[in-house]
Amino acid sequence: MTRPGREEGELGFLGRMASGASDRVFDIVDPNMVLDHIDVDALLDRIDVNALLDRVDVNALLDRVDVDALMERVDIDALMDRVDVPALVERAGIPEIVAESTSHLTGSALDFFRRPIVGLDEIMFRGFNRLIGRDPTGYPQGPGHLPEDMDQQHAASVAIKTGRYAGPLTRLLSFIVDSVVVTFGFTLLVAGVVFVIRLFDPDFSIPTQSGLIYSITLVLWAFFYLWISYAVFGKTIGKMLLGVRVVSSDGQIVLKGRQSFLRVLTYPLSFLIFGLGLLGIVFNRQRQAWHDRFAHTAVVYDWGSRTAGMPTPLADYLARKGANV
Repeated sequence: MTRPGREEGELGFLGRMASGASDRVFDIVDPNMVLDHIDVDALLDRIDVNALLDRVDVNALLDRVDVDALMERVDIDALMDRVDVPALVERAGIPEIVAESTSHLTGSALDFFRRPIVGLDEIMFRGFNRLIGRDPTGYPQGPGHLPEDMDQQHAASVAIKTGRYAGPLTRLLSFIVDSVVVTFGFTLLVAGVVFVIRLFDPDFSIPTQSGLIYSITLVLWAFFYLWISYAVFGKTIGKMLLGVRVVSSDGQIVLKGRQSFLRVLTYPLSFLIFGLGLLGIVFNRQRQAWHDRFAHTAVVYDWGSRTAGMPTPLADYLARKGANV
């Protein structure tokens, strides 16, 4: 048996001596100097981090964490105030993702509407020409080298119609849409002008005998609508919705200003003599109406970044027939 009282006294005395010696050592030795001589990298290399992590009981550690108390100490409002949400959204590319998704959805809906019309175009073109004894498969597919250039950008397929001459039904529907746009736009223009005039003259009323003035103004409005649309965009609103555009007859995408002007100026000539000038859209080798021939232009399928095409069953049928679409 040991004597607890004496050993505790001796250990207390030794402890006081060790403590005093330690304080003396720290007074003499500079800790920074000691740390300068320690190779921290070599020390870390000797530490087995994986073995250290294996000895950590993560579940026991998490059990000791009071999540509710931790969340109560977090000021969510202050934290959100420090977060730049617009910058975070922009860096994540969310606006681009939304815009691309919306554009893709809209384009898919338009393509679903356009595709059967393209198929009917092909059926009408081939049917009408066979009625008069012509072989439509011998006609050129599009102006210049435009079809070949488009085929190089897309996978070769009998269904592809991008860069090919647009058919009669598509052109007819685009004309109807543009007629509605011109009429509706002109109505809004007249209503806007009358509204502005009445702000200064409340008693103003439209003259009852103004039919000729309306007609001339409507023609001028339609002229400038078509001219600016062709010169700037190569397509009108109707042609954009139906997926076609006006190009040069040699296959150049961009129209010259003179071509745009001449095409619109001679547009009424195609409707003279019971629309005789429009028959070229079906029976002419270049699918040109009179105003196309005057301006040296052509109308081709163009669905923007997507490939214009016919319905697959019709394309397969024409392929089996050996047709040169």
